[in-house]
Amino acid sequence: MLNPPFPFPRRHQAPQLTLAWDLFFFGLVVLLLLVAAGLEFISVPPAAFWLWVIAGVLALVMTQLSAFAEHGSAYLVPLLTWIIAAALLIAVGQAPLILALIPLHLVWLAARTVAQLTLQRRSPPLKLGFLDPPTPELSEALHTQRIQPVMVSSRDPSSLRGLDGLVVRNEPSGQLHHRVLEHAQLMKLSIIPERLLTEDLTGRVSLQAVDQNWVTQAAFQPTYLFWKRGLDVLFTLLAAPVLLPLMALVALVVYFNSGRPILFWQQRVGQDGKPFQLVKFRTMTRDSERAGPAFAKQGDMRITPVGAFLRKFRLDELPQFWNVLRGDMSIIGPRPEQLAFTVEFEESIPMYTSRHWVRPGITGWAQVNQGYTDSAAQITEKLEYDFYYVKHCSAPLDLKIVWKTVLTILTGFGSR
Repeated sequence: MLNPPFPFPRRHQAPQLTLAWDLFFFGLVVLLLLVAAGLEFISVPPAAFWLWVIAGVLALVMTQLSAFAEHGSAYLVPLLTWIIAAALLIAVGQAPLILALIPLHLVWLAARTVAQLTLQRRSPPLKLGFLDPPTPELSEALHTQRIQPVMVSSRDPSSLRGLDGLVVRNEPSGQLHHRVLEHAQLMKLSIIPERLLTEDLTGRVSLQAVDQNWVTQAAFQPTYLFWKRGLDVLFTLLAAPVLLPLMALVALVVYFNSGRPILFWQQRVGQDGKPFQLVKFRTMTRDSERAGPAFAKQGDMRITPVGAFLRKFRLDELPQFWNVLRGDMSIIGPRPEQLAFTVEFEESIPMYTSRHWVRPGITGWAQVNQGYTDSAAQITEKLEYDFYYVKHCSAPLDLKIVWKTVLTILTGFGSR
């Protein structure tokens, strides 16, 4: 993730549990697993038990790294442990244990969430000073994140006392503003550009901020992108014993409901603007694109009854793991757009092609926050989420997307 060019106070996020608390919860979960195995609620071979313990230790170590600590959340340790354990168990032929461990991890997640929420509610709200009234969008985000905005007088530097940071809008104007900024620097307060604060709190990059200088391709983390490609292939291969039977079942449902073709192929635009053929289970009528490409809308008559169910729980996207193996896509990334829409966006949105610096994904930051889009306003919002992902592409953000994807699949959020 790109480091912000200012010392940003992170207390607006939930205060994080210490390593001691994480070790305490991990110890309780280990004890709970041993008790469950002793009472024969779950059968855990010794080798599988130690692989799970190793996964937990690795997750604890990884979450202490600065990059992960910035994105710390209640889901991180339990989810990361489960992902690592799943890979290890599949590798040694103990795949059935993966599903059996889910209830244990849900208990772990619930306990850690309660502890973190309690810590958050007991901590004082972050106080940020503003020289200008915050925008309506930022005001709403401040309220959601328990941040208290305090108006600062440019004529009275003493109004900076008791603040955690000072928010400025663009370049300071006038001698009085410069005077306040000088006092803030002497008091070692964080000086935060309002645009970047809005970006951090909303998870979106305003299209007005996307220009030649918003981010450079050289600022990415090529090492992470290299490892991400390897993890995409590894996870797809390890998950194949689960994915293939599930896809076979979905294929049969599609066939008996609406006949052939079972699969739907469509040209999309991938990394570096290269076109590729995306594949998914067909969820619309055979002549769905007779009038040309169009976004799916709420209650779209082209969608079959079974197709609505598949789209609701994202089961129609399963064949795209083939695109992942081919290198056309990643598991996580901005959704690939149709060529016609890409050409239109490139003409109207500056730096739109920077969206193609990363591989498109089966799931992404926009999908877990917004869902499907069917209007110009929603498309604009989706692109703002996509640009945020491009700018902040990192392992912690990808893990957050994985967790929110699980919730999306379980709830059917944002389906069309």
